[in-house]
Amino acid sequence: MSNYPKMNPVARSLFSAPLGSPEEVQPGVLGVVGMPSDWTHSSRVGTRFGPEALRVATTEILKSISHEEAEFFDPILKNVLRKRQDQWIVDCGDADIFPDCVEDTTESIALMTRAITAGGGIPLGLGGDHYNGYPACLGYSRGLSDRDPNRKFGYIQVDGHLDFTNRLGAWGAHNHATNGRRISEFSNIIQPNMVWIGISGWIDGGEYELIKSMGGKVFSSQDVHRLGAAKVMELAIKHATRGCESLYVSLCIDAMDAGYLPGTGSVVHSGITPRQYCQMLDILSEAPFDGLDIVETCPPLDPSGRTQQMAAHLLLRTLRKHMFHTSKSN
Repeated sequence: MSNYPKMNPVARSLFSAPLGSPEEVQPGVLGVVGMPSDWTHSSRVGTRFGPEALRVATTEILKSISHEEAEFFDPILKNVLRKRQDQWIVDCGDADIFPDCVEDTTESIALMTRAITAGGGIPLGLGGDHYNGYPACLGYSRGLSDRDPNRKFGYIQVDGHLDFTNRLGAWGAHNHATNGRRISEFSNIIQPNMVWIGISGWIDGGEYELIKSMGGKVFSSQDVHRLGAAKVMELAIKHATRGCESLYVSLCIDAMDAGYLPGTGSVVHSGITPRQYCQMLDILSEAPFDGLDIVETCPPLDPSGRTQQMAAHLLLRTLRKHMFHTSKSN
């Protein structure tokens, strides 16, 4: 468990977190792993710059709320937020990336997330294209088994795409369109507890039928519009956590409509709105997830910088329970 490559140092850390190694992450603390790779993407490259952009954007968010006041008010949820004084996050730097060898890149990422998970920490992978969600979850899966060989987990993927292809052209079985399929093959995942949210456009009918046949659940972007974002996430969490103690979450920012979010690796139309994405994450923030990743932030495709700012805000909504003590306003 101590043979992973030495972490690559970073100029900035996520939410200005202290730097540390995966083995130093304490139980219940988030351990950040940068995954600056887009070598398995088939078109809009540039997501390898996503981890650094997210670190910069989250640092800027933290500056805006790091005044001397100890309390903040959330007018949307009517909550009082109090900044935690204990350590809730450690940035472990970037995994080594091997552009000429997807297998070595996979193992490099997985070794780091495995060490974090095995020690009781919560791995947070920063992509990179969505293929990186596979090695991040692979290490998480192995780390859970290290802690308890009988422990199982459910899975929620918020995405505009299923990523459930078995093979994709020259990229074979390991690329940004196959990560969900590869994750479904882990021995300790409960396949019927796999859920997809935000799917838009045309998808392969065979893949959809396979997900249904194994008991998985798919909520389209239209389901989010029709049922409401909060309701869909409530249903997803209920489905994904049946009979298991652990939950892995993969957040692909391209579930959001491309009109709001141009700087992403794979765009979708008629996707969910920023408000709907945040409403879902407000519900998810209360769920017992113990592993997650966020992927497909592509700074070169959005000179305005709003895509990484939006992605950073999505992380803030997701991690609010870890960042703050909350209570209802009187």
